[in-house]
Amino acid sequence: MSTDKGGKEPGVVGNPPGPGGKTGPGQGKGRQSPIIPLLARLAGYLRPHWRSVAGVLATVLLSTALGLVPPWLIRYGIDELILGEQPGLLWILALVMVSLSLLQGLVDFVTRYGSEYVAQNAIHDIRTRLYTHLNRLSFSFYDRSRTGEIMSRVTADADALRQFLSNACVFISGNLLTILGVLVVMVTWEIRLAILYLLMIPAMVHAMSAYATRVRPIFGRARRKLADLTRTVQEDLVGIEVVKLFGREEMERASFEQANQEYVEVNVLAARVSAKWMPYVNFLLGLGTSLVIWYGGRLVIDGIISLGTLAGFVGYIALLMRPIRQTGMMINFASQSAAAAERIFEVLDIEPEVRDRPGARALPPVQGRIEYRGVTFSYDEGNPVLQDVDLVAEPGETVAVVGPTGSGKSTLIHLLPRFYDPDCGVIEVDGHNIADVTVDSLRSQVGIALQHTFLFAASIRENISYGRPDASMEDIMGAARVAQIHDYIVSLPLGYETPVGERGVTLSGGQRQRLAIARVLLTDPGILILDEPTSSVDADTEQRMQLALAGVMTGRTTLVIAHRLWTIREADRILVMEGGRIVESGTHETLLAAGGVYSEVYGVAGGLKQEGAG
Repeated sequence: MSTDKGGKEPGVVGNPPGPGGKTGPGQGKGRQSPIIPLLARLAGYLRPHWRSVAGVLATVLLSTALGLVPPWLIRYGIDELILGEQPGLLWILALVMVSLSLLQGLVDFVTRYGSEYVAQNAIHDIRTRLYTHLNRLSFSFYDRSRTGEIMSRVTADADALRQFLSNACVFISGNLLTILGVLVVMVTWEIRLAILYLLMIPAMVHAMSAYATRVRPIFGRARRKLADLTRTVQEDLVGIEVVKLFGREEMERASFEQANQEYVEVNVLAARVSAKWMPYVNFLLGLGTSLVIWYGGRLVIDGIISLGTLAGFVGYIALLMRPIRQTGMMINFASQSAAAAERIFEVLDIEPEVRDRPGARALPPVQGRIEYRGVTFSYDEGNPVLQDVDLVAEPGETVAVVGPTGSGKSTLIHLLPRFYDPDCGVIEVDGHNIADVTVDSLRSQVGIALQHTFLFAASIRENISYGRPDASMEDIMGAARVAQIHDYIVSLPLGYETPVGERGVTLSGGQRQRLAIARVLLTDPGILILDEPTSSVDADTEQRMQLALAGVMTGRTTLVIAHRLWTIREADRILVMEGGRIVESGTHETLLAAGGVYSEVYGVAGGLKQEGAG
C-alpha cells in the first residue's frame, strides 16, 4: 500500500542489503548480464523436450525449403514457358505453386502447434522449479521481498519467456535458414547481383546492433515497472479494508496512476526506438532492390542473364525482406526474454540461508528438552535483536516469554523451528543441535500457533488437516473440539466442508485463531509454540480455551509469548526479555516478590489486571 512506498523497496535496484548483509532479488544490480549466456541457460530447459524440439526444427527446415521453391518456378515459367511459347503448361505450373502453398501452410500449422507445445512444457518446468525454489527459500528472503514483485516473476516474466520460446525460436531458426538458402541460390545464379545486394548487409547489421543495444535496457526497465504495477495492485487489494477505513481511495488511485503511467512511458520509449529503426531498414531494403533491378536489367539487356533469372532474383529479395524486417521483432523478443530470464534466474540463484547441512540426520521423536546457549541473532548486520541468550526448558515445562515490543520475544521462538539461524550460539532439542538435523524432521515435531493466523481459501476440513492431509475425520473433529470450534462448525449448513473464503474472510478473528490452533494440535507436536493463542477470542471462549489448552500443553514442552494474565500465572516459568536479553526468570509470584523489571512493568500497578502483560 502507499504507506509503504516511501520506505525501502525490496526487489528494485539500489536497495540496501537484507538480513545478514545479503541483497534481495534485483538489489544492488549495476549492470545487465550478457544476453547470450542468459539465452543459453534458458535453452537448457528445452533439453528434456529434445524430441519435440527436433520435430519442430525439422518442420521449420521443410517450410523454409518449400518457401525457396516459388522464385525458382517463376524463373522457369518465364524462361521456359512464357518466352519458350509453351502456354499450355502454365496451368500445371500454377497448380504446382498452389499445391506448394497449401503444403507449406500445413507444415507451418504443425510448426506453430509444436513450438507452442514445447514452449508451454518448458515454461511449466521453469514455473515449477521457481515455485519449488521459492518454497525452499528462508524467511529472510521474504523479509526483504514484496509479494507483488515475486508474483510478477512467476507470472509475467515466465510468460515473456514462453512467448520467446514459442515465437522467436521458430522465427529465428526459420529466418536464418531462409537467409542462408536465398544467399546460396543468389550466388549460384549470378554472383555479381548477389555481391551487389550483400553490400547492404553491413549497414543492416549495424542498424540491428544499434537497435538491440538501445532497446534491451528499456525492456529491462519495462519488466521492473510491470513488477511495480503488480505490487501496487496486490498490496492495495490485500489492504482494501485499511484503504476504505481511512478514506485513502483517491491517494491509492493516484499511486496506481503513477505506476501505470510509468509503465506506459517506458513502453512508449521502446516503441519510439523501434519506430526509428524500421524506416532505416526499409530504406536499405528498397535501395538494395533498386540496385538489383537497375544492374540486373542491364545484364538482361546485354544478354548476360535471362529475364526469368532477374524475376527470380527479385522474388528471392522479397523473401529476404520478411526475415530482415522481422529482425526487429526478434530483437524485441530476445531483449524482453533476456530481461525476464535475468529476473527469474536471479531468484533461482539465491541460496536458502536455512538449509540442511551435508550429512544432516532426522530428529528422533522428541522428549521436549530445549536449550539455548549463547544465542545471538540480528536481521541486519550490526543490529542484534538477541544477545547472548541462554535458556533451558525441560520436557513438559510451560515457559512464558514476556517483555515490551521489540524485546526479541518473537525472534526467540522463531529460531527454534529454524525460520532463521542464529549468528552465533547453539540451540539444542533433546541434546541434538538443530543445525545438524533435517529441517523437515525438526519442524514436523514443533507446532506453532501464531497470533496472526492465515487460512487458505479452502474448506474448514482442509484447513485443519493441512499439516496432516491423511488425518481421519475423527481426529480432525477431536482437534476442533479441543480448540473449542467444533460446535460452531457443525452448526454451519456444510459443516466441515464449509469454504472459509480468501484468508478466512468468512470467519471472525477468534474463529480463525481457534481453527489455526486445531490445525496445530492435529499434528500432535512434541513441542508447542503459542503466540498468545487467545488474543482474539471473547471472554467466554477464552475461559473454555484455557481449560482446553491446559490439557493440550500437559506432557508437551510449551513456549508461550504471553499477553494474558492466566497464561503467565499458569506457566511453570516466566522469562522476562528486554533489549534482546533475558533479564529475569522465575514464577509469577517470585518475580513479583523480587521487585525487579517484571514487578515494575507487569505488576498490579503496571497492568497485570484483567488483560495481563502488554
